[in-house]
Amino acid sequence: MAAAKIEEMVYEDRISALPEDLLVTILLHVPIKDAIATMILSKRWRFIWTILPKLEYDFFSDGDEDDDDKVVDNDDDDDDDESKKTSWCFFDKSMELHKAPVLTTLLIKLGPGCSSDIDVRKWIAKAVDRRVVVLRFKLSCSNGPTRLPKRIYTCGTLKELTLAHKVLLDFPSSCFLPSLVFLELLFVVYKDDASLDRFFSRCPVLNILVVKRNRRNRDDNITKFSVKIPSLEGLFYVSDEIISSLPDEDEVVDTGKCLAIDTPALLDLTIIDHSGDSFSIENMPCLEFALINVKSFPDIDKSKTSLSAVRSLVLYMTDQVILPFSTVKFSRLMKLRICPHRSDWLEALLLLLKNSPKLTELLVDYAFTPDGIPLSWNQPNSIPGCLSSQLRFFEFREYGGREEEKEFVMYILANSKRLRKAIISVKPDLENKNLIIEELRDIPRVSTFVEMICVG
Repeated sequence: MAAAKIEEMVYEDRISALPEDLLVTILLHVPIKDAIATMILSKRWRFIWTILPKLEYDFFSDGDEDDDDKVVDNDDDDDDDESKKTSWCFFDKSMELHKAPVLTTLLIKLGPGCSSDIDVRKWIAKAVDRRVVVLRFKLSCSNGPTRLPKRIYTCGTLKELTLAHKVLLDFPSSCFLPSLVFLELLFVVYKDDASLDRFFSRCPVLNILVVKRNRRNRDDNITKFSVKIPSLEGLFYVSDEIISSLPDEDEVVDTGKCLAIDTPALLDLTIIDHSGDSFSIENMPCLEFALINVKSFPDIDKSKTSLSAVRSLVLYMTDQVILPFSTVKFSRLMKLRICPHRSDWLEALLLLLKNSPKLTELLVDYAFTPDGIPLSWNQPNSIPGCLSSQLRFFEFREYGGREEEKEFVMYILANSKRLRKAIISVKPDLENKNLIIEELRDIPRVSTFVEMICVG
């Protein structure tokens, strides 16, 4: 028998032979733990991860974090303590070994129960020294708010900054961020009003500002949240509702606090605030889009001029909001979406339409509206100019088939001479849904070119 022939297979490590910059690119597409683990592959790989220009550390377990708005404290879970300590030691040691001369992106998310032995300030300061461009820092531990190193407020390379939760913003008098274009402040703690004002004034090219506040947090001591930023083009502001003992959630109480906006370049504005704070909005001649979802708007007379410039408006309508807004002269408004909420909104909407001569699109959205909202309808004596000459598109979502709703739809279709398309979606749980759809299709319309779409 011929001796078995044994062939020796030689495998060539082609990946290790790749150029260093290509190996770095490969590691940028895997989690940081996996990237560091490659150091055991060979001598060639031992130090590749230490020159990565982007580091992302996310030490939140599945139960720690549901979303950015809610952090669950699991400090009492002893089973997780050792794992968390190991993770934080991994973070601390890996940051110490990292040697890249330029660190463009640093993300640090430390969950509840984080070790007090880790000096996060030290590593943020190191990132600043390495000309960091994007910094995202979220700290959700049981300790008090953490101050950031002062040098972060004078970082000339920083373009994007996100700070979240247990972070105390104490802006020094020397703060200046010449390159910062995107700023996200999520449930952080502010030292005081003056410090915040000074900070905004030292960001000369800031373009986008995202703010989320937790007014149930006693550390939120800002009385007047002032956004006076000449370069700002986008503002997203959310303040959750104060827990109150009032039996009527629609009752408006003066909190003595205010959101003040003075942004001459602003194009995009979103305000979601059910805290009861007042608003001062001025100097927004370029406003293209606005979403307003607030409990009330008592000082609208001070804001009429600025709001009147908007071209597209989403308005969540309570009685405390729709009546003030119906007095604004929307000289440029072309798209309007209203979301009724605890409001007899029909007649007030007609007032708003009369003040919107260029309106071409109207959407009534009942998708987030509680059942049983009282409605009243009286046939108007006059027709808003936008209906007879401008309106091209009309949509009614979650149509309920009430007589007042039907009369409103009939009024729109009977007076919108240039209407091209009407979409009405009926609530899917209505017993007589098919009959309602047939009735809607039979409603007369003045425009002979309109495409009528009714769906259930």
